[in-house]
Amino acid sequence: MQIIKTFVHTGDVAIDVKQYLLDSKCINLVFVHGYSSSKNTWDRVTNELSNFYNITTIDLRGMGRSGRFSDKFTYDVWINDLIIVLEKLFEQKIILVGHSLGGWIATNIASKRSDLVSKLILVDPYTSAPDEVRNKIRRIPATDIEFRKKRSKKIMNARTPKDLISETKKIYPNASKHSIKILSRMWFDLDHILEKNRIRENINIDKFIQIYKKINCEILFILGSPRLGGIVTKEEKKYIKNLLPDSKFLELKNSGHTPHIEDHKKFIDKIKKEIK
Repeated sequence: MQIIKTFVHTGDVAIDVKQYLLDSKCINLVFVHGYSSSKNTWDRVTNELSNFYNITTIDLRGMGRSGRFSDKFTYDVWINDLIIVLEKLFEQKIILVGHSLGGWIATNIASKRSDLVSKLILVDPYTSAPDEVRNKIRRIPATDIEFRKKRSKKIMNARTPKDLISETKKIYPNASKHSIKILSRMWFDLDHILEKNRIRENINIDKFIQIYKKINCEILFILGSPRLGGIVTKEEKKYIKNLLPDSKFLELKNSGHTPHIEDHKKFIDKIKKEIK
């Protein structure tokens, strides 16, 4: 196996990429992480799956070791960044795996560029479904906005990830020392401007339907349980099933929003079973 660590430049910023390459004939899987995370979130599964597939993980702009944002940005920046990366790295279609925010980015890429994606795997994704679909209203209280502003300042002033450990412990008091260390590192690697000006885009029902209807590849949803923190509601799942009758849904009932971390062994088994 060849392990490559490199940067792919979009013409605007450099995107950090790590690849585990077996053979040019192997299936290519590209993993896209969620918000306030990095490509390292996939380590538990990529270490195993790299024995069977060519694996590529990336850091989204503003996270991990990739380039940073200016004061103005939208979701389209992430989408366009990744399209450029895929165009530069691959000559054939790839299987695109996205978690949470990464699921939304992957969905849009498959919708816009059917020539790039052969299969879409969405891991407890943010789907952008409007509130009437989710049957649940998203509320961002003022305290949450203030919290993010404060965290933005702490990230900006931190000299090392250790400077964020005490703050991380306040938010995750029951987390293990290892988890606190990982979370503190991810916060340290988060662009403080992105945190301060957290993107919130409202998608109306017509745009939501249009995005999903344009996808013509296979779609597999791997969901966590809403009871344990999974973010896809039952109503949302039912609506998407009706909208995309050929899509497939799997639920890892012992996990919440991060099935690839909380139940990584079953997650790996599902991936291997679904990708031949």
